[in-house]
Amino acid sequence: MAVSLKGLGDWLGVRHPEDTGIFFTTRRTVLYARILILTGFAILLTFIKDALDQGFSPVPIAVFVLLVVVIIAFALNKNGYPLASRVIFLLLLNTVIGLLCSVIPPERLAFVYFFPLIIIAFVIFDDHQKHYRQFFVSLSSIILLMLVVTDFKLFWDYELSVSELGQRNMIINMIVNILLISFCIDFLIRTNKRAEENLRNQAVYIQQQNVELKKINTELDRFVYSASHDLRAPLVSIQGLSKLAMEEAQNETDKKYFSLINDRVVRLDDFIRDIIEYSRNARTEQKLESFALEPMISEIIENLKYIQGADKIAFQVECIVSEVYTDKNRFKVVLSNIIANAIKYHNLRREDPHVKISAAVENQKLNLSIADNGVGIPKDSLTKIFDMFYRASDRAGGSGLGLYIVKEMVEKLEGTISVESEFGEGTTFSVTIPLQSKQ
Repeated sequence: MAVSLKGLGDWLGVRHPEDTGIFFTTRRTVLYARILILTGFAILLTFIKDALDQGFSPVPIAVFVLLVVVIIAFALNKNGYPLASRVIFLLLLNTVIGLLCSVIPPERLAFVYFFPLIIIAFVIFDDHQKHYRQFFVSLSSIILLMLVVTDFKLFWDYELSVSELGQRNMIINMIVNILLISFCIDFLIRTNKRAEENLRNQAVYIQQQNVELKKINTELDRFVYSASHDLRAPLVSIQGLSKLAMEEAQNETDKKYFSLINDRVVRLDDFIRDIIEYSRNARTEQKLESFALEPMISEIIENLKYIQGADKIAFQVECIVSEVYTDKNRFKVVLSNIIANAIKYHNLRREDPHVKISAAVENQKLNLSIADNGVGIPKDSLTKIFDMFYRASDRAGGSGLGLYIVKEMVEKLEGTISVESEFGEGTTFSVTIPLQSKQ
């Protein structure tokens, strides 16, 4: 018996699926099927009672028309036309109930059906069908309002029902309305409950994923940092040996080969340095300290003199900032990478190759400008130069990580970086970093 009732409930479409995902896609369909079944049963009961009391008079015929509307709506819904079913159901139900309320005594309380009709219109349409929702809510509200204004004589001043029969109809109408509204309230409560359960499950899942992700990221950072340091040790040895070999080489060919080896090792070492800087930036929090800016700029320029062509470039420093309070290590990496790029992409064919570094404080923000008159950046590359591993040119043979790391570090310092460039004329990097206040 239980199995047959379950099968009947599935066929009628009045059972909620246990799966939460399917529940959210079928909940309106299940509610609508329940409304159709209850409405059809109530109308059938009213038709039988009115037919026995009044015979085949206009009121029982109108009630029978309502029953036919519900049957048609159920058939359309069952055969895969849910929207057409809902539109026909609400449109004809509103019309026929409006007519009935005009020809039967108000004490039969047929007009109270407009209240669940308004609620039903709110809940049986999906969000992308809100124009249907608005239309039927307005339709039910307008018909009810017009009935009240016309003293329930919307179409004509003529009653087709015997008032002493109203008591039983009133009871039926009240019970059906309570059940219809209860279905809608149950729909809202059940939906909210399932949504809360789904959110809780998602929150637990996301929390577990976050813990695992943090663990993986920590292990990956540790591996990259350790591996990079371990790789640098033999590279430094190779660099030293290649330099010794160049000094002791007997012919120019050997010197050339050892020079090439040394150049490739330097590039690899620079790449590993970039990885270490990126890993360190991702792993460590800000470490704020005070330092003098101009001496730092001078130190960076001096350290970069080993880059080919650096000795032929004029460095102009305009620093009107005495002391800066921010993350010194990150700031130094940002400044070093930008100045190093300005040197690498120099244009020695100019009469006055130069790099101009300006620094000023305004509104508790440090504004840095590093401008050069080098080769410049092509316009189609300007939006990509901060991408990981992107290289606008193979001239300097970099890893493509330098400017990406610069952008990441500037963001870590809660600052911004921008670039302006004209190909063949030069490039200007602008960095703005908010200065921290000492506690």
